[in-house]
Amino acid sequence: MKFKYVSSTVALVGLLAASTAAFGQTVDVQQYWTSASESKAMHAIADEFKARGGKWIDSPSADFDAALAAATSRIAGGEPPTALLMTPNSAMRDLAGAGSLRKLDDLATEGGWQKQIPGIVWNKLNVDGNLVALPVGIHADNWLYYSKEVFSKYGIEEPKSLDEMFAVADKLKAAGVTAFAVGGEPWQEAMILWDLILAVGGPEYYNQLVVKRDPEAMKSPVVEQAFEMYRRISTYVDPSSPGRSWNDTTNMIINGKAGMQLMGDWARGEFIAAGKKPGEDFGCMIVPGKLGYQILVDVFVFPQNTDEERVSGQTLLAKTIMDTKVEAKIAEVKGSIPSRLDVETSSLDACAAKGVKALATPGVAVSDFIDALPGDLGGRANDIATQFWTDPSMTPKAGAEALISLLQSE
Repeated sequence: MKFKYVSSTVALVGLLAASTAAFGQTVDVQQYWTSASESKAMHAIADEFKARGGKWIDSPSADFDAALAAATSRIAGGEPPTALLMTPNSAMRDLAGAGSLRKLDDLATEGGWQKQIPGIVWNKLNVDGNLVALPVGIHADNWLYYSKEVFSKYGIEEPKSLDEMFAVADKLKAAGVTAFAVGGEPWQEAMILWDLILAVGGPEYYNQLVVKRDPEAMKSPVVEQAFEMYRRISTYVDPSSPGRSWNDTTNMIINGKAGMQLMGDWARGEFIAAGKKPGEDFGCMIVPGKLGYQILVDVFVFPQNTDEERVSGQTLLAKTIMDTKVEAKIAEVKGSIPSRLDVETSSLDACAAKGVKALATPGVAVSDFIDALPGDLGGRANDIATQFWTDPSMTPKAGAEALISLLQSE
């Protein structure tokens, strides 16, 4: 998963228009799943769609921002994509609020989808009481992956707490090993900070801070403590970190060139694509500390269109996406867990089983910060995290004060 944060979709909303061309059950899909595991997941959807008689035109982009920019350009030219892969953040809410996305309530009623989708996910898919998006797997940001080879070589056990995690990092650093593999892109860096806020404060505190933006939560020392750990993690990374993609960073763990990576569970798909097995070649755990599960989902949305044949293609794709076999295949190859509760999960690997258990545990699951924060707050919070990561002179207290001030601003 490669996601960046969009501050405005006003231009896109204004440009959405229906095409009059007839494409039958053809879908032109603007998407950004391009890593090895992501491509396999997209093929799972496309292959089933084609098996049902549809024609698939793939329009891949490098990341979320690029996909949305490409969609904007195409919409301006009068040929909007039939379907767009995105995340259920403020950009999607803006589009839906402007009436620019097809409402899928009739299909949901026909398929009984609401009762099969976890409530925390269902709420992300709806805007003003209408279903406007369909999920393609449930991910969580806050996972820790580690190399079994590296841990075995240095006699290291899986850490059970944040203190133990840093003790492992110290031992690896002393041995000349990159303790934390981090890709130096803003979204990768920022995600680590929010993982730590959740691990230090726990789900209840996280919701008070991020969702409710409660003044009492902002007085807590949790945020400054998280910034202290965030600074500490930055001291363990290798010099080649800046600009490195998340999947190239995961390959450092796969190839035994680093000890640990804090990354969303889409990283597991890269291990699987490389032929690695959980428990044998790599270890996985939710970031130690207070148990929380910071979920996010990729979704498909369908721009409004008056051409019945294009609408037919959208309908076929929607039903394909929500098929239980497709859901299971996506989870198998991409590292996610199924979006539907009625998908058989007993055959999923040990890492996925931990995710299924966490999601099912009351009070553990929370929304990813970029989905939970309104407007462009998520992107601006991302900027603060990046500033702190790249400026060693910025103190944890200053970082915490900047973030709290931002959260208080709206």
